[in-house]
Amino acid sequence: MTSNTLEHYDDNQPPSGIMRFLARGKHEIEVVHEHILHDAARDKDIPLRIYAPLTGGPYPLVVFSHGAGDSNATSPLLLRHWASHGYVVIAPTHLFGARPLIERSLLRLREELRRPQTQGPEAWRERTGDLVSVMNHADALMHDVPLLRGKIDSTRMGIAGHSFGGYTVMLLGGATLTEEGKGVVHRFSDPRPRGVIIISGPGRDDMGLTRDSWDEFIKPLLVMAGSRDPGYLPSGTMWRAEPYHFAPPGDKYLLYLRGAHHLSYVGPVIDIPSRDPAQRGPIANWVRTAARSVAKVLPAVDQTGLFDYSRIASLAFLDAYVKDDASAIAFLQSKELERYSLRNARLSYR
Repeated sequence: MTSNTLEHYDDNQPPSGIMRFLARGKHEIEVVHEHILHDAARDKDIPLRIYAPLTGGPYPLVVFSHGAGDSNATSPLLLRHWASHGYVVIAPTHLFGARPLIERSLLRLREELRRPQTQGPEAWRERTGDLVSVMNHADALMHDVPLLRGKIDSTRMGIAGHSFGGYTVMLLGGATLTEEGKGVVHRFSDPRPRGVIIISGPGRDDMGLTRDSWDEFIKPLLVMAGSRDPGYLPSGTMWRAEPYHFAPPGDKYLLYLRGAHHLSYVGPVIDIPSRDPAQRGPIANWVRTAARSVAKVLPAVDQTGLFDYSRIASLAFLDAYVKDDASAIAFLQSKELERYSLRNARLSYR
């Protein structure tokens, strides 16, 4: 399709394939802002935030891991979006969940960034263990949380994470860490997740990720990276795309967003009311059209659009591999999102 055709997409009438994944889902949802899950095996209390459809079920479970220094309150509009399309989404807080707010940010950020450096690969057992605990306790959560009665289909699970959370789900999905100087390979994988979404995660590093770390990563995978979201290695922004390039081919996807910074993919950090993209009014549509026009030259201007593209691709991936929807796979392997985004969203697969 030519560039002239690309410019003819109208925000007042987006393509139906796009709106299927961009519009708010049919399910009214409810949020449990904090439920404490006790993991007796580790003698640990894990604060959970839960997003789930109000009625119906059972639904697939998606477990979301936040970034360093963050909490289970992160990425609310993205997690609400998934839940409205028929998922139970559970986000644990890793580390220090019961401490005062200031300690739940600054101290946790410092601690989480230091742990892998001081403790080596075993430091990641804390984070991956939290996600495993949520999956292990799916039946108990349905019993203990009224909203979840009969809601979780524990045979259909997916995992997703942002930044350090992307690191976490990458390990749980099959990536390995090699202990420097010893050559010991550490594995964290769990067989239950059907698909893994790594949002602004890492490539090779000095904490155990090597060129061979993704050799055993056979699960379906969606990696998100952006042009204004560099890593700390000379490879620049493509450093975050290395899991896509180094994992064995087959059901591997890369969403590369021109203009995206580290938080562009997950939307607002505050849980504020948001209009359904399918019901934007005339003024909102005019603003969207203007922003998309400017974004052809300055893609970072249109942060709303970049979050839209993340919502579209992530939901299509979950539908494809957690719900086994063949039409969602066809969408992921088409050029529809690239055309709609005026090439600011490049969705590759191998």
